[in-house]
Amino acid sequence: MDPMQQQTSPPDGAVPPMERSRWVAFAGILLLVSALFNLLNGFVAIFNHGYYSTVYSGGNRLLIFNYTAWGWIWVAIGIVMALAGLGVLVGSRAARLTGVCLAAFCLVGQMIFLPVYPFWSLFTMLVSVLVIYGLLAEPRHVHGARV
Repeated sequence: MDPMQQQTSPPDGAVPPMERSRWVAFAGILLLVSALFNLLNGFVAIFNHGYYSTVYSGGNRLLIFNYTAWGWIWVAIGIVMALAGLGVLVGSRAARLTGVCLAAFCLVGQMIFLPVYPFWSLFTMLVSVLVIYGLLAEPRHVHGARV
């Protein structure tokens, strides 16, 4: 090999989205897992009205709204998060931005659920932090490929 030849990486469009960054692929999969968690959380709040209120002695109220309202919010967020997760796996930049915003919203929402299920909320918050990191981290081999 000639020392004057420089190895160049293929253009960004030639590399499949899953191979651009393993963190982005990991974050896309975690977005799908988080969407499943949010859908599960929402459906339990909607269809089993007494489930959360029997766990927490404060009745059927959280800091904001009641459990049924939060159930519908979590279902809506879960559906949008699943679509964003699929978009991230395909390589959409808009899906990455949407995923960051949804993961941040999940962080705040799970803080409201902390008195009800502290360990579940902390675990879901950890998943959201990993999603945000994975979507914002710059891949080592592709400089300037941030969100």
